[in-house]
Amino acid sequence: MNFDDAAEVASYDARQGGDPAEDRGLLEGLGLGVDEAMADIGCGTGMLVVEAAKLCREAHAVDISTEMLGVTLARAKAQNLTNVVPHRAGFLSYELPDSSLDLITSKFALHHLPDLWKGVALARLHRTLKPGGRLFLRDVVFSCDPAEIPTVSEEWIAWMSANTGYSRAEVAQHIRDEHSTFSWIMAGLIERAGFRINHAEYSMRIYADYIAEKT
Repeated sequence: MNFDDAAEVASYDARQGGDPAEDRGLLEGLGLGVDEAMADIGCGTGMLVVEAAKLCREAHAVDISTEMLGVTLARAKAQNLTNVVPHRAGFLSYELPDSSLDLITSKFALHHLPDLWKGVALARLHRTLKPGGRLFLRDVVFSCDPAEIPTVSEEWIAWMSANTGYSRAEVAQHIRDEHSTFSWIMAGLIERAGFRINHAEYSMRIYADYIAEKT
């Protein structure tokens, strides 16, 4: 997907199945407070980061796509929010001070990096969080044996084709060209970066949610 193409960005929310109420519930469950600062890395059209801005002091919207950031800022403006701070950057290029954030979230973005650079990115996230700061990570993570990948991939392609706007070819391209990894590798990278994983949840042998804390 070309995230700088206006037409594709316009269809992003529908295809991703975003829900502001679900995002708000997630953020409240993560304990985001009124005096805290957070960042959403790979913020997309800003659904989550705008909900965060309603709950906290400062919300940083980080994305490499100018088009995505434009939609994010328009969403914030429409809701009279002035505490959303845009950054045209990614995991490896954003510039925020060390120990400056209470919470970092990222949904379906880290898989764009190979495992080597996932490790570097997670170390940067760790530095950016305050001691005790929280990380929420949701991504495509295979929680199956390597031998099961063909079967699990076909099941995922069928599910995505039936339940989202993504075609079989698009999902197959993700599996072929993106850098989704295995659950034991992802958990190891998170812990190696200095986090303690407080919660890990896997679904469909494809998706994973991690809640981790900077120790």
